[in-house]
Amino acid sequence: MGDNGSPNLLHVLGRLPLVVLWNWSNLLIFDLANQRHHESMVEDMINKPWRPLPSGRIGLNQTRRLLLVALPVVLGINYLLGAWEETVILFSLTWMYNDLGGGDDGFILRNLIIAAAFSQYNKGAFRVATQTSFDVSTTTWCWLAMTSGVIGSTMQVQDMKDQEGDRTRNRRTAPLALGDYIARWTIAIPTAVWSIACPAFWNLNVLGYLLPVGVGMIIVFRILFLSGFKADKRTWWIWTAWTAIIWMLPLFKDSSVFNRFWNQYCI
Repeated sequence: MGDNGSPNLLHVLGRLPLVVLWNWSNLLIFDLANQRHHESMVEDMINKPWRPLPSGRIGLNQTRRLLLVALPVVLGINYLLGAWEETVILFSLTWMYNDLGGGDDGFILRNLIIAAAFSQYNKGAFRVATQTSFDVSTTTWCWLAMTSGVIGSTMQVQDMKDQEGDRTRNRRTAPLALGDYIARWTIAIPTAVWSIACPAFWNLNVLGYLLPVGVGMIIVFRILFLSGFKADKRTWWIWTAWTAIIWMLPLFKDSSVFNRFWNQYCI
């Protein structure tokens, strides 16, 4: 996916711990910023009581202080990893989402911010995995835009299970703003479209469509015909697996990466 050709698979696999560190450290900043407000803790006591703040394992002031320390530490770590620009953008999007109310000001704005954040998570992880010697190609930019579209148009699936807690904060999530029935169709239709469009982007054969289309259709069926907290939570879990499958589709485009790895290290 880089302008310099396909990267060496063993080299990329060897950098996976650094990729995990990059993603985890940036996600830590978002989680601290997202959960440190009193309103967030009240909501989490209903939707996610197992989290550290509502369960009493850490306090609001401690979380704020931890965030103050974590911000420069994470930026420094990611500067050394070679993807600090994406981290700075993520910090800005986190500020917009949590401190400027972007996460509460309607599901469209919320989804746009999250979609932009996912593009930076993907781009930053790509840069850390391949190192900065691999420039981001036009194809990669298009794929980043497409995967951001996947997130931006289907992210409301997680709101279906959280309606009770979101109602306490007067959040304008899709099911609360549009109604439960219409919100389900806003998830089902784009899920069906992306399940076909994403493998088509890479010109995959029939086998390349099996997983994304198969899992995507399970999501469509469940979101339209199964409702309630437990059913919606299970559908959200399946959605996260579906997005992971979408993310891995480029691996099935260039089989030469696997052939080189097999010939060099397995024969």
